[in-house]
Amino acid sequence: MLATRLSAMLPGAVTVRVSLRDPRRGGPRIDASALDEHGKRVRVSSTQTQIAARWIIRAHPEAGWQQSRAFNLRTAELDADGGR
Repeated sequence: MLATRLSAMLPGAVTVRVSLRDPRRGGPRIDASALDEHGKRVRVSSTQTQIAARWIIRAHPEAGWQQSRAFNLRTAELDADGGR
């Protein structure tokens, strides 16, 4: 259900990358991006990606958010994001 809602909110996205460390800032802050099937960023608002990231984090509190994660909107699976 989460993947379905996120797909509707982020048209064209197949993956949402989420990290609790924004590389542009020193302290912890949610950093998220929506990616298409080729790994290119999908143009959506920062508000949309922030909401998506919060939903994903809340749905997967056990994930150990010390590293970035990738949520696949097709499979609804959360994986370690080695490409970050």
